[in-house]
Formats: sequence, C-alpha cells, structure tokens
Amino acid sequence: MAWLVDNGPLLEKPELPPWILHELVKGGRIARPRRGLYLAPSRSGEMLSLPAIATELEPRGYLSFYGALVLHNLTDQETATWQYVSAKRLRPLRLGQARLEFVPWPSRLRTAKAKVQRVNGRRVRIASPAQALCDVLEAPTLAPNWPELLHVLHAGLALRRISVARLRARAVAINSPALARRLGLLLEMETGSVERTLLEIAQRSNDWTRLAGLGTRVRDRDARWRLELPRPRAELLAAVRE
Repeated sequence: MAWLVDNGPLLEKPELPPWILHELVKGGRIARPRRGLYLAPSRSGEMLSLPAIATELEPRGYLSFYGALVLHNLTDQETATWQYVSAKRLRPLRLGQARLEFVPWPSRLRTAKAKVQRVNGRRVRIASPAQALCDVLEAPTLAPNWPELLHVLHAGLALRRISVARLRARAVAINSPALARRLGLLLEMETGSVERTLLEIAQRSNDWTRLAGLGTRVRDRDARWRLELPRPRAELLAAVRE
C-alpha cells in the first residue's frame, strides 16, 4: 500500500501480485477505474475524481458537455455521467456509480476554449461555459433535455458566466449550421431577440436539423431556424417554468 501511494495516484498495470490488488480494491483502499488502471489515495487519503483522472490521462483533452456546466455551477443538478473530449477513443472510467466517457473529437481539440482549473483542489482541464454549451448543442445525444438547457443559459447570463457575445463568437468560429440553428433558437427563446449572424449561418442551406438529434419524434417545425422540434415552442417554454 505504501508503494502504491508513493508511486500513484494512477498506476497502469502495477507490478504487484494480482491477488494483492484485488484485495485492496475489494477493501476500498484503492480503486480500479478500468481494467489495468489503479487509483491510489494521496498521503492524506484523498482520491482523484473521474474528471481529474481523465485530465491526468489525457492532458490535451478537456471535460465538456453537461458535466462541465455542472462544475461551472450553472445548474443545481448533479450528474453521474461525465464526457471528456479526447484525440482518440479510450475505454471509459468508472468509480462506484459515476462514469466518464471519452468523446473522440480531434478536430475540436485544435480550437476549443478550455483550460486547467482547480476543482476541489485537483487539476481538471475544463471547457469554458460557452464552449461546453456549444459542444452540447452540436452533439445533442450527449445533452440534457431542452428545458434544462434553457435553465443553464438563463443562469449563465444572470451570473455573467456566459454572454451572448461569447456564444456567438464560438458559434461563428465553429461555423456549423446545426449549431447555429440550435443556439439561435435557444437565445431567441431566452432573450426574445434574433441573432442575425447565427441566422445567416443557419440559413446557409435548405436542409432541416433536429433540435434534439436523431431518433426523436418530430411534432413541430421552426421555419426561421430550420429546426424540427420534439414539441411546440410554447410547450418547451412551459416546461422550463414548471
């Protein structure tokens, strides 16, 4: 145990008898986030969180999507599932009921706004609030429900941790019609204003984009943003107020 602590906190296939590692994991003295990878506590007995482990394993990647919004305190909800943008596909990590998935997105790593921050005293590379929200909107299968995204945007604007200008700048840099459509509708529903720059990107083609991604039922359409909606605008807004 002393050797593990001295050489930790992360150890890939440590040269110890498997039965010793098994007993230490079983007794809760160390953890096994995935096969062959072991997590030892610090000298004070603290263990790394899944986002901190991912940062140690993939320092060029970054925590994003809903988990990053949770860490930025833009929602009072918790999450047991984290997503970490990486250069390649890696096996997921698990600690207890919590799980971290690596999302291979090498093109996004080159331009993403992310930096290392201290979260509970540990280093975590995390997307900016604007980057995390844009990532969520561009990959809606990893997103919470739409009313929760409206809650996040409202909180971010109220706390001045997100601004319309930063969101617009991120969307323009990414230059994706699907992102411009979803973000444009989100901002319009929150602020009542139409972002003309996003609208130009959104109307660059005549195809349609599903608000919540593939596999969702389409019940309405928004012609301005060329979006297929799972329910009418009024119902989406009503769900936010509930």
